Amino acid sequence: MRPLYIDGSPGCRVVLDEPALRISLTDKADLLFPMSRVSRIVCKGMVDWSMSALLACADAGISVLFLEQNGQLRAKWLGLSSERQSLAQRLLDLLARADGHDLIQNWTLAMEKMAARSFARRIGLTDWREVPIPTLRQQLFVKLGDRGRQRANLLENILYAELLVWLPAAGFAGDDETLLSTDLNLAMFLSRLLLWDFYPLLLIDDEDALREPPMLTMAKLFQQRADRCYLLFRRTINKLYQFLQSVN
Repeated sequence: MRPLYIDGSPGCRVVLDEPALRISLTDKADLLFPMSRVSRIVCKGMVDWSMSALLACADAGISVLFLEQNGQLRAKWLGLSSERQSLAQRLLDLLARADGHDLIQNWTLAMEKMAARSFARRIGLTDWREVPIPTLRQQLFVKLGDRGRQRANLLENILYAELLVWLPAAGFAGDDETLLSTDLNLAMFLSRLLLWDFYPLLLIDDEDALREPPMLTMAKLFQQRADRCYLLFRRTINKLYQFLQSVN
């Protein structure tokens, strides 16, 4: 299965043409995508969805992310997932404790520090071991500029869509409201964590890439590094498992 990226425009519409999704574009032939071959969907801008198509995605376990034109997440439509497994239950048990949220926050801060310092070392900062993360992030955003930040937003949400598929397979139910709550959204946290590994590439001015639509460029970038990204994800989940074992 592969992700489906839809770069919306006026007149773009998605309907159910069972067992496929039909995408209609102004002045272009309709496109058919068999749902059995679609793992998740990311659509940006103006895309008109039929309710039957959305419900079919939910039944098939296909998550749909809706992005603003600037790449910011606007909404998400989550597919059905299997029952919670032990890893998710361990996390929920920890969150039920009085000190649970503080412990999780300390772990997430430690993971972000590790990822940010790896980025700082890769770009050659001499003080990569000592630079405060907020300072590093502020300097990074200035260097990225408006175009770079838009591309980072797109890539972050492409990662988010991927994580909605990876997390259930790793033992986290995609439709568990506790695990998707504002104070603990694992998919959102991990997408921002993994994005640190892409920042060195986003700082490079690629003239060929700048001529392509940003959505297409970021989708290609992710696909080129998907194996590495999944490896980093699995390592992070293993660290989370070890952490949960140590505190439970």
